[in-house]
Parts: sequence; structure tokens; C-alpha cells
Amino acid sequence: MQNNETRNVKRTPTAADYLGGESPRARGEKKRRKVLEWVYRWGYSSAEILREVAGQQAKGYAKGLSEKGWLVEKKTESRLPRCIYTLSQIGQQDAERRAEKLLRYPEADSSKVKQQQIHHYLLAQRATINALVADTIIGYETERMIDEEGDKAGEKRPDVIWLLPDGKKMGVEIELSPKWDHNFYLFVLGIVRALSPTSTGQPAKYQSFAIVTESSAIYSRYKRDMQPGADLQIFKKNDRQHWEKAGCDKVPNWLDDKVTFVLLDH
Repeated sequence: MQNNETRNVKRTPTAADYLGGESPRARGEKKRRKVLEWVYRWGYSSAEILREVAGQQAKGYAKGLSEKGWLVEKKTESRLPRCIYTLSQIGQQDAERRAEKLLRYPEADSSKVKQQQIHHYLLAQRATINALVADTIIGYETERMIDEEGDKAGEKRPDVIWLLPDGKKMGVEIELSPKWDHNFYLFVLGIVRALSPTSTGQPAKYQSFAIVTESSAIYSRYKRDMQPGADLQIFKKNDRQHWEKAGCDKVPNWLDDKVTFVLLDH
């Protein structure tokens, strides 16, 4: 006699069942694409940052991608970090094929990497990934994504732009060493102007700024000297192209609500 009863057959779980329906291969490709996009946008990165971008627990992910030909490992002169990773030719091609906007990538020649700027840009990356993980921001734009028209006189170009959940833009400045005298006041004035409507009535390009440092001394001094009512010396170049004082203003009251100071662990 034929048994027409439905039998519950126990199915052996697959890897995809534990990966949200994705196969290990698809998940691996998604991680690789995220890493290649990150390096394409920034130019280069460190093994530790790329491990976090990929969401990997184990170390050695960037090294593995370099061994497979997607990244190029380059030793640093400072040895902090020991090395950085740029895109290989196939890595660049893959990133460009998926990019919404093509970017310059001079790091295709790894000798073009400016060694003295590595720590600065890795700190910008660290701050950015911290903000992404904390859901403080929903996206970012690096310098190469915003510098198509080049620098304009008197216009502040941040090190990176953070895209906030409410649609506003926050400029981010990385401060590794303190600015003094006219350099400091020009820095503050540049931020004030970037947060102010233009003389033609155009809205401000940025709605807020973050000043990021790993120095507690810089953090304290900048926070003190950028408080509302603090002196804001005005400098201009004279006929000999030397900076000289041309007056004194005050830090506006509204700046306190639009500038955030971030002290990173180091």
C-alpha cells in the first residue's frame, strides 16, 4: 500500500543558511568589493582598517587580497604602520567598473604615495570608519571626490566630508600638529566662512565641522581658542607677500553649535 502521508525530511544546513542566505563565495565577493571601493576612494589604507571595512574578525585579510592580486603591499618609511595597501591593476579595474563616479588614482604608481601624509590620511580613515560603525554618518566623500575644480582662494576644503542622516554635510579637519599665529587664525576663519552663506546669498557649503586629533593638547587648545567671543585675528598679505595683522574680530556665537571636537585614541 502506498503511503500518501507527507514526510518531514530533515535538510542538512548549508553555509548559506548561516550567512543570511548568501553563499560563502557571494559574501566573500561583497567584502572584497567593499575593500576595493574603500581603497579606490582613499588611495591606500592599512591592514587593520581594511579588516574592519570587510567586517573580518581574523587578521591577514588585506595580505590575502594582495597575494591574490587585488591589492599591492607597499612598505612605509616610518614603519607605522609597517605597510599600506594600494589597488593593483585588476583591483583598480574592478573598482572602476562598479564606481558611480570615476576618480583619479595616481597611486597606481605606488611611488606616488606621499610618505609624510600617510599618518594624516589613515587618521581620517580611522575617524570615518568609527563614525560609520556608530551610525553617526551614512556616507563620506574623500578629497579626490570633491577636488575636481581645485582649491579656490579663501575657500576651506576639508580633509573629508561626512554625510549625515539628515542630509546635511559635515566637513572634517584632521589636526596632527598645532597651527600657530596667522596659520591658526586663517584656519578658524576658513571654517567660519565655510559655514556661512556666501556674499551672493548662496547657502553654506557645509552645515557643521568636526576637528579630529589624537593629541589631547591640540584638542584642549583648539576647543578653548575657538569658543564664542575668543579673539579672531585677521591677517592679510602685504605688498611683499608677507602676512600681517589687519584687524581683530571675535569668534561668532553660533560657531559653538556647529563645530565638534573629536579626540581619537592612539
